Amino acid sequence: MKAFVLATLLFAVTSPDLSGKSGPIPVTLEKSPEGYRLMRDNQPYFVKGAGAEDHLEQLASAGGNSVRTWGSEQTRELLETAHKNGLTVTAGLWIEHERHGFDYDDPEQVRAQIARHKAAVDEFKDHPALLMWGVGNEVWIEAENEKVWDTIEAVAAYIKEVDPAHPVMTVLPHVSAEEVAYIKSRCPSVDLLGFNSYGGIAKVGADARKFGWNGPFVIAEWGANGPWEVEKTAWGAEIEPTTTEKAKQRLDRYTYIREDPNCLGGYAFFWDRKQETTRTWFNLFLDDDSAVEGVDVLQYLWTGQFPVHRAPQISQVKLNGKRPEENVTTPPGGTLEATFSILGDDSGAFHTTWKCFRESADKRTGGDREQSPDLIPITYRRESPSKACFQAPEEPGAYRLFVFVTTPHGKAAAANIPFLVE
Repeated sequence: MKAFVLATLLFAVTSPDLSGKSGPIPVTLEKSPEGYRLMRDNQPYFVKGAGAEDHLEQLASAGGNSVRTWGSEQTRELLETAHKNGLTVTAGLWIEHERHGFDYDDPEQVRAQIARHKAAVDEFKDHPALLMWGVGNEVWIEAENEKVWDTIEAVAAYIKEVDPAHPVMTVLPHVSAEEVAYIKSRCPSVDLLGFNSYGGIAKVGADARKFGWNGPFVIAEWGANGPWEVEKTAWGAEIEPTTTEKAKQRLDRYTYIREDPNCLGGYAFFWDRKQETTRTWFNLFLDDDSAVEGVDVLQYLWTGQFPVHRAPQISQVKLNGKRPEENVTTPPGGTLEATFSILGDDSGAFHTTWKCFRESADKRTGGDREQSPDLIPITYRRESPSKACFQAPEEPGAYRLFVFVTTPHGKAAAANIPFLVE
């Protein structure tokens, strides 16, 4: 696997530096007997990107070349910063979701949304950092009104009219026959598809062709297994992979982006931090801006070289010798011993921080913003850098213990374990 990835990197096209240009840079889709490729300024352009809101300098220095946004406000803030760092932007236009209360049978709501997106297109279309448009993200989650596809087509058609220099994409969660059929029948102005896929990434290309999409696509979000793809404890707490396990998943999965002839590249999720089931699940950066091992792996995948200073590697946390899948329970105030092991270049310079939070009570669908759970004040008795003892909270309920390991070089590792006080 690693040999294949490295081989593909050695033959990857290096994009020219166009950060000094002003005005629109034309982007086209080119079809060959082998498949599709993206052309920017008449040069092949393979997307080595991330869904990002910050840390763009680090993205560029790691070999990334593009960022993806989800809505106009993000795009407005990032376009100029991306351009200064030699990065392109897939500009997201957020098509409202029915599950959030938008009524596609209300013509005034629909007209206002389309007008808002047309204004954004007019504002951004000539920016030199613009790579393509992302019209809508996972709009069919918990939806029934097919008119949402008409709105996507209205916006896409307007883009084709006023901005022929940039392709139009809409983004689906993985691949489904129903959604591909809607796009083919109701959205003729859409040029390519984006698929958000995590644990199922190996099947994306085959599923796309099976369900009737033989055109180009981008993996618009990819990374480690999502919370919907993992084992749970007996009380329903998702068991999160460690940052090391997630990094390995990224390393193994990149081949499915590189090897499919219709795939134009991918956007790693998430080049920042957000609360989604936990405060670390998709994040490539911790709260203190330390970069986890996934950033090192992406640099290797994009450039063929790991950074000089690597993030530490971490094992799963155990409580009283038990792993998460063994359903750790304790009486109120019970004594717990937390242990883990760590590997890395700077073994004498690790700093370990333990934190306990309530299990999240605000787990949402489709990446919607979530409230962070409360931090529980606990005194930890540190017996070594990789062992600590503490008293469980007195209040019954579900909790999650995190360990964060940081180095002087801004690198980090993280792991957590759910436990139940009963």
